Amino acid sequence: MLGTRKLPTANRAGDDAPTVRFFTITGLTKEYLAVKNILVAIDTCEAITIASPIMARTLELAGAFSSKVWILHVVPPSRQPPFNVDAKALRQEVAAEFHHEHEFLQHLAQCLRDRDVAASALLVKGATTKTILKEAGRLDIDLIILGCHRHGLLYGALMDATEEGLLGNCSRPLMFIPEPE
Repeated sequence: MLGTRKLPTANRAGDDAPTVRFFTITGLTKEYLAVKNILVAIDTCEAITIASPIMARTLELAGAFSSKVWILHVVPPSRQPPFNVDAKALRQEVAAEFHHEHEFLQHLAQCLRDRDVAASALLVKGATTKTILKEAGRLDIDLIILGCHRHGLLYGALMDATEEGLLGNCSRPLMFIPEPE
């Protein structure tokens, strides 16, 4: 069900407050939800820019609510290298990849800050769903934004889907942004 609420504004004495649309779902409160902290979970660094749909929507929401944005990229835990791979070379390659991803996330956060949105970047190692939930709790996140993929049934049956894992385990509001194909 779609509803609307007038938001109080401190700087607009006498003006009508802006209207915010919201969805009500059975079991959830119908009260206005202040969105102070937004967590954006990025799954692939290479495909995301400030102009991508997930970042454009994040920028829009953060501007509307004066929210702080936390950009999170979860790196899966490393496994034991195969017996025929040099462990030292593998560690160096993984470290270089982490460094590249960290720089990318910092650049993305800076792009948001350049647009007057408070933003921080996090690169965390762990299981994706558990790490997103843990960071959301630690940072007192009000909204989690994720890109959603369009996959076939076989992919969903074989792979651990973050979207489904979060839907089943997350008590915080989730927003899925379709990613371009």
